[in-house]
Amino acid sequence: MRVRLADADIHFTAATRRPWEQPRPVLLGLHGGPGIDGGQLRHFLAPQQEWATVIVPDQRGHGRSSRSTPAHWTLTRWAEDVREFVDALGLEDVILLGTSFGGFVVQRFLADHPGVVRGGVVVGSSPRRATPGEIVARYRDLGGEEPARVMARVLSDPSPRNEAEWARVCAPFSRLRPPDEALGRIVRERVETPEVNAHFMATFDDLDLRADLAAVREPILVLAGARDPLTPPGVAAEIGRHSGAAVTFHLVEGASHQVLWDRPEEADGLLRAFARSLGLPAHPG
Repeated sequence: MRVRLADADIHFTAATRRPWEQPRPVLLGLHGGPGIDGGQLRHFLAPQQEWATVIVPDQRGHGRSSRSTPAHWTLTRWAEDVREFVDALGLEDVILLGTSFGGFVVQRFLADHPGVVRGGVVVGSSPRRATPGEIVARYRDLGGEEPARVMARVLSDPSPRNEAEWARVCAPFSRLRPPDEALGRIVRERVETPEVNAHFMATFDDLDLRADLAAVREPILVLAGARDPLTPPGVAAEIGRHSGAAVTFHLVEGASHQVLWDRPEEADGLLRAFARSLGLPAHPG
């Protein structure tokens, strides 16, 4: 499906296994990246279709949505797109969830657009970029010297050769649970826009949302993988120290960066409990 925003067409999917006449919240998911489509997150959020309507758009510049221009590949613009998307579809009782890069968009949205959604969920993300030293130290703690060296090289020189070595040595640390056949196919067939990733990463060192979080008025659930090398849990927990609203932080044992995939049952329970804390129905069947 597609919806027209002010200056972009956004491709999205919507799915639920609850009868349409029964009340249910909307779980609006923002994928990671940047530079990949929403297919992987759609697969990760399949369990939540039991109690919510799960909607996952390809964000501007991604997947089957409009490419737009580099001037619009910013957190502010992506957050504005979410506001227009919610308004265009007339969505109510929305929980806005973002993984990794999508978590940055969620935080930007909550700071800029209070009163639109009921709450936010940040998974494997943080209010600032972890420093190169923090990231390299995490890879060393979790995998030893080789992944630490490779991570240090790609952080200082993101050349195609170093990126390829990162994919071989470091990427496997991002998930602990082996991919199933469906996830493998999704990764192989996904639509990639590396130019969006390159544009965003050029400004990534300056990303710091901590001061802006004081404007947040909706509750936030933060899920951090205890073995996440990209987002050290201590950095993710900083959301709670800066948000203007209540923050519930959960360290998910046995999970890396892809918390929803590594620990699906625990993640689902935490998401249901968060929905109920917002006064929303979150019951299966």
